[in-house]
Amino acid sequence: MSRERTATACWLAALMVVGTLAAVVPAGAAAAGPSSPAEAADGSAAAAADAQSNSPYGDIVPTAIEETDDGTVAGGVVLPENYSVRSTPRTVNGSVVRVEDDRTVWSRTFSTENATTQIAEVEVGPDGDVYALVSTRPTQVQSYPPETTTEVVRLTADGDLTWRYELNASVAATVGSGGETLRATDQGVAVVHTLPGGDGVRLAELTGGDAIWTETYDISAEPVTLRTTEDGFLVAGTTGYANPWVLKTSASGAVELNRTVRGSVDQRVVGAVPTDDGGVLLAGSRTIFGDGATSNAWVSRLDDDGVTRWSRVYGADARSTVQGVAPRDGGVLLVERGDLVGGNATTLRLRGVGADGAQRFVESTEFDGSPTATHVGEDAVTLAGVTNLLAGNYSVTTATVDVPRGGDGEYAFEADAGPTSNETVYRGQNLRFADATAVGETYELVRLPAEYDEFEPHVVRRLAFEDDEVLLESATLPAGEYVLRNADGEPVVLDDGRVVETADREAAAFDLRSQDFFHLETNRTFVDAAAGEDGVSLSLYSDRSDYVLHASATDSDGEPVSAAELRNAFGTVDGFDGVETVDGREVARIEVGDVEEVRLNVSAAAFDAGLYEVTVASPDTREAGGVATGRVVVAQDAGREVGVSLNRSSLTVPVDGSAAANVTLTDVDNGISALSLSANRTGEPAVRPRLNLRVNASRISVGAGFGGGEATTEATAFEANTPSGTVEVGNLEVQTERFGDETIATGNNTIAFRVDWVVDEDGIPYSVPGTITVPVEVVESTNGTDAGEPDEGGVVGGDDSGGDSDGSSGSGSAGGSASGSDGDSSDSGSESDAAAAAER
Repeated sequence: MSRERTATACWLAALMVVGTLAAVVPAGAAAAGPSSPAEAADGSAAAAADAQSNSPYGDIVPTAIEETDDGTVAGGVVLPENYSVRSTPRTVNGSVVRVEDDRTVWSRTFSTENATTQIAEVEVGPDGDVYALVSTRPTQVQSYPPETTTEVVRLTADGDLTWRYELNASVAATVGSGGETLRATDQGVAVVHTLPGGDGVRLAELTGGDAIWTETYDISAEPVTLRTTEDGFLVAGTTGYANPWVLKTSASGAVELNRTVRGSVDQRVVGAVPTDDGGVLLAGSRTIFGDGATSNAWVSRLDDDGVTRWSRVYGADARSTVQGVAPRDGGVLLVERGDLVGGNATTLRLRGVGADGAQRFVESTEFDGSPTATHVGEDAVTLAGVTNLLAGNYSVTTATVDVPRGGDGEYAFEADAGPTSNETVYRGQNLRFADATAVGETYELVRLPAEYDEFEPHVVRRLAFEDDEVLLESATLPAGEYVLRNADGEPVVLDDGRVVETADREAAAFDLRSQDFFHLETNRTFVDAAAGEDGVSLSLYSDRSDYVLHASATDSDGEPVSAAELRNAFGTVDGFDGVETVDGREVARIEVGDVEEVRLNVSAAAFDAGLYEVTVASPDTREAGGVATGRVVVAQDAGREVGVSLNRSSLTVPVDGSAAANVTLTDVDNGISALSLSANRTGEPAVRPRLNLRVNASRISVGAGFGGGEATTEATAFEANTPSGTVEVGNLEVQTERFGDETIATGNNTIAFRVDWVVDEDGIPYSVPGTITVPVEVVESTNGTDAGEPDEGGVVGGDDSGGDSDGSSGSGSAGGSASGSDGDSSDSGSESDAAAAAER
């Protein structure tokens, strides 16, 4: 059960904290100017802020929290008053505050004229002294990355500043989620950071404002965690984009292990915990790219020489990113952040993983808002964040969540396949290896280079045979060729995972492939069931044959559809084999034969009115990318059609310029929680349409494809908050685009603009009008008017511009649709957080 306290502040600070501070505070980020103390709680300045906001942190939004026996130390930002909703304040001051019994004892603010300061991290020493990483960067940025300095500062237990030490730190070295790059020692404090320009990683121990020692390591990496061990330090982070990295040193920084973990894929480290036998438990987030990037938790066990013993993925059916990692009962405790719930609360999961990789417990809770700071304690997790992001004022919210006690292990780990030499298995499958003569021995899995690979064969896993069989999770292994090597170092031939004999590499090797679906194609997104529409065709591709798919659907509130709805929707699909319950969720089971393209003809009208995410996954490869999602919007009420209008009937675009028209929806009777717009152009002149959404929303995604023959664009908003009536939702912008020295053609063309779907605040779709055809003329120059200035008449949709809603590519005619694309166009998308959404 969580215990929560809420404090009201103002809206834009939330944008700044969630969209800026939590994302760009450097890992040893930037220098502090003069610091100023606030008076003690019985004095007034701190007490006045406390009374004004009802927050235990006064007027500070925390970005770092450290719990002590008798209080809490937090670092964060002091929020100016009277923020504009649409602009971030130019100057923000960082502050450190100590709280006892929900009252501010002292606070220390760091400020520099014409600069912004931030507190990246706080650490409390054994005597109650406080260390903080303080960053400063100018408000007027003259270069990129901006000139940023970094200091470690020391405050006494009473908040007095005693010294500061400037680091030569990279501005790009960001503090990871749950990152801990400061660690108190018996002599002072240790700090690790990246050097500017990626010129290495530096570890130092400081006391009295000076370095006792410093060591620099020749590796381009982002350290995110620093821990003390019995005889030195453990540092971990990420190299490249997603390659785990571990550094173990002596107490004076001498290298004992400096290892990039080979044989891993798409893994970013958040934390590391030393094991009793000299090994390391690494943990973080693993990302699957393709049809909307998703991430989940992973934990790996490394031996004392840095070779992986096991690596496992957790919670593949629920999107989450790891925010914190802490030691727990010989294993690790993970704090994971999931999706927003109901537009305001955030799903949090506490997951316990044992030293053997078994999941000891997993428990979900909802945090009221979006977390900005987390402290993982022995028995509880302390959270702070912001809420009411879309309401005009935000609140600073804190909560304490008790850590559950785990059982003997609940991790379901069963074999999916046994490799056979010179045949293929798939990433994500649990692979079985068996050898009756190997009990008590350790075999090694070796990755072999392909023709153009530039690495040597190397060990990626050690497999300890406690009995005659061992299982290996393959989700975090890269695709490629592998060979199993026995205790004598000899390759072994495999038949369904069982060791047959020794042989050379060529005879013993097996292939590990990826079953990446990448995208679930839909022939249309919007289904007007009230008008008699029904079927939606879902398509995906795979070179695998004879496997099982699970299909499920959830509405905009995250609620899964019922077994009856799934049966009615998927019952006529080829290969449908009933509905079953998997991990507490109903799924339609579909058996796939020897086909590369899987086409599921679904009866979408079987669903109630709503916005649905349909997920199709191969259960044994889902953890490694065998999953794809698509969106279906079902309208059941023909009487609720919104109108759409553009305030310009045509657009005149100058060469090397742009023009725009505002998009307004009318007859909105219950607000808007989500919507999607699209536009496309074919032929010459080769102008490029762009859609800009201007609604308050926690998520906005924009996709675009551009080529000489066609250009497409789409924009989608989720968890929006708009009034009813007439709502201006954004604009349609058209611009010319020049490739190299080519000449831009002048002349006339058209843009096919469409409202794909609109969903009200209860998740119920409106009916939408057909395509609007917008004439476009490209001219050498124009006196152009402002995008918001209407011309005579404008354009109104929904009369006889009509059009099918089948997603066919638009041709510029009144009947075309803007939701499709063909030929040389491509799609790319990105999701913004609340800050980016509001700034639009």
